[in-house]
Amino acid sequence: MRTRLFGFSGHHPRSHSAAALRGLVVSVLVSGCGAAATVSGPGAAGQVTRRDIEISHEPCAVDSGGADKINVGGDPRPDIVVVRSGGREVCRSVDLNFDGTVDAWIYRDAQGNVARRENDYDRDGRTDEIAVYQRGSLIEKHRATTLAGRLDTWHFFQGGKLARTERDSDGDALVDQWWEYPKPDQPDCPLIHSDVDGDGRPDPGATVNVCGEASGYVPPERASEKTESPSFDAAAAGGLPTEVEEKPASGGGNGGGSK
Repeated sequence: MRTRLFGFSGHHPRSHSAAALRGLVVSVLVSGCGAAATVSGPGAAGQVTRRDIEISHEPCAVDSGGADKINVGGDPRPDIVVVRSGGREVCRSVDLNFDGTVDAWIYRDAQGNVARRENDYDRDGRTDEIAVYQRGSLIEKHRATTLAGRLDTWHFFQGGKLARTERDSDGDALVDQWWEYPKPDQPDCPLIHSDVDGDGRPDPGATVNVCGEASGYVPPERASEKTESPSFDAAAAGGLPTEVEEKPASGGGNGGGSK
């Protein structure tokens, strides 16, 4: 049995619903036995999907002579480094706890919108999450949720809300869990479809309804999934770098991810 659920605290119910898999199974029967495909966006239902599990760092020339180095921690090391090209900010690094290790990297597109964020949440010097944006709106999060040093979870967003999740639970670079969110205002209540026979496709009868009647789990009520991220902008002169929450504009959410 290769199914392994993670990402929730507490009890993980095993309430199965073959009906919930009907749409995915139909797609499997239609698609046949194709080879695994490495994809960059969300995989198609029933497709054997291979993901790049390597955590790649986007270059940011913080050591260049023209980089703007800001020191707010009182020691000789810069805590925020801003790299510009033609007067426009391209990227920046941020050391939030003044230990000399970068905690966040922020990249901007030609229009000045955030295009990518790399975050290290546990302060071990390794990236835990990569958030990808399109015209300033969050569209994907790639996460390393264990200490294995590889990506294992891919979130996909639509209109600022979490729409789908894919997981590789055993580190073989093949997706073996597919998470659906039938109630957009309750991202804690997914339907989790799993591959238990190792063929890379969801199996009938292997669906977990996290908030099903048999689970006994009642998620906290919340109006929408928060998709905002710390801005990591410098405070006023002499201030400390703080995690400032950016408020979403009406009709959609912009910003980065949280772990």
